[in-house]
Amino acid sequence: MKSGKLRSVAIGVIAASLCCMGCLSGTAEAQVKYPTKPIELVNTFPPGGPTDIPARIVITELSKELGTQITMQYKPGAGGMIGAAYVSTAKPDGYTLVWSSSSTISAPLLEKEAAAYDPLKDFTTIATAVVIANVLTTNASSALTSMDVMLKVAKEKPGSLTCATPGVGTTPHFVLEVFRMHGINVIAVPTKGGAAAATSALGKHTDMGIHLYSAAIPHVKSGGLRLLATTDKMVQEPNVPMLKEKGFPETSGLGSLMGLMGPAGLPKPIVDQIAAAVRKVTQMPSVRKALEDAGYTIDYRGPEEMAKKHAEDYKIVDALAKSAGLGKYAK
Repeated sequence: MKSGKLRSVAIGVIAASLCCMGCLSGTAEAQVKYPTKPIELVNTFPPGGPTDIPARIVITELSKELGTQITMQYKPGAGGMIGAAYVSTAKPDGYTLVWSSSSTISAPLLEKEAAAYDPLKDFTTIATAVVIANVLTTNASSALTSMDVMLKVAKEKPGSLTCATPGVGTTPHFVLEVFRMHGINVIAVPTKGGAAAATSALGKHTDMGIHLYSAAIPHVKSGGLRLLATTDKMVQEPNVPMLKEKGFPETSGLGSLMGLMGPAGLPKPIVDQIAAAVRKVTQMPSVRKALEDAGYTIDYRGPEEMAKKHAEDYKIVDALAKSAGLGKYAK
């Protein structure tokens, strides 16, 4: 009887142990199985633009690191909200992600009615990869030889200077709104995109232009445009002053920080795996060079840092939208 009971107990212990081992094995297996199929990365703007270039550079190596194909899907429209909204409602399994930019955060704030998604609640932040600055430019022959000279002229003759922007509600437009909050009145002249804003300054149709650095590169290299200031530190132009250094701290959230996000509820092991891969990729010399040559600066931030930065930028843009009377603040 006793031996039978001992045998039963032993069998039970062995069975329990095997069961636990199976559970542990299953957990580990579940973690290493991601990804098992291609990942869909949604770009919220059309091909060939300033969000597409860095995304393609990054995912070429990221797909190798993750061991699966990453396919770019373009879902442009509504200032980037169509694509972002699509991802916000996707299954949180790591196979539908969005290449986020400043527009992902700011666009909903420009809607008069409730936006299609909440940029701080409807996504899981994964990692940022790059930032591209908005730069204040002028024709190289202009009398505005520096940011200090520009500010002096703007203070002495309020409203006398004009500046081309890619349009109302864009981050470049918000830079001019920051100026206005600090008593610097520069007249905004909306154009059809960053390239048009750059050529406006180049052709002296406006005194200045403000737009992404990528739109300025060919004109700066040719000697046609002068850089007066930037929203973010750039490795390509280390001597150009940052706007926050000139008394405009609110501009620190007005460059375009880009990276990866998924729907809310994305499992932490998947987030950590992708974030680690992004970190590794952005440290590769070949990737860094390709990005910097295109006008971007590496700015890696993990999930928590990315979420914190988004919250800070959201607060800044909300205040600027209120000051400008845009979105829900429009009368």
